[in-house]
Amino acid sequence: MLKYRINITYNKYRPLLGETCVVLVFHAALFSLPYNISTWVNLTATFAITAVATLIWLSWRLWYALSNNNNPVQYAISLTNEGVIRVIDDERTTLPGAAHQAFDNARADGISMKIHHTSQLFSWGLCIKVLRRKRKWFEKDYSHLGWILKGECCEADYRRLARAIIFARKATNSRNL
Repeated sequence: MLKYRINITYNKYRPLLGETCVVLVFHAALFSLPYNISTWVNLTATFAITAVATLIWLSWRLWYALSNNNNPVQYAISLTNEGVIRVIDDERTTLPGAAHQAFDNARADGISMKIHHTSQLFSWGLCIKVLRRKRKWFEKDYSHLGWILKGECCEADYRRLARAIIFARKATNSRNL
């Protein structure tokens, strides 16, 4: 049973990118309002106000990301050749919120965190889902561990994780449709 240590360091601009996508979707929804609603709302004033508020907010977030000299979120996991993930506890480990909850639940249930076949490979990163115990019949048997984007770990570790997801999908004959 081989174990690989994978060090993951989040990009400090990661939250900013997600929030920017939300703002762009909001502006697209505002722009695509039907004519009946757009007659009630002054669209030029609404666009101007939201654009100024968005610009101020994004510039504040960008300034915060640039001026914050703290290390980005960093943690280490071990990956076995069977696709089991375990967190490596050391003094530098700081887990993101969702991953912290998934690791705590797995530790409390006493189950290993095996990569589930619903994990996904995308061109920008990996969506990792792990097996978990169902408490009720209608619950899912997996939980979302987190996203690992390209560049957040070395290329060899990224490929190992991608291969583990591919093997988990092949084991259940599931395809990426």
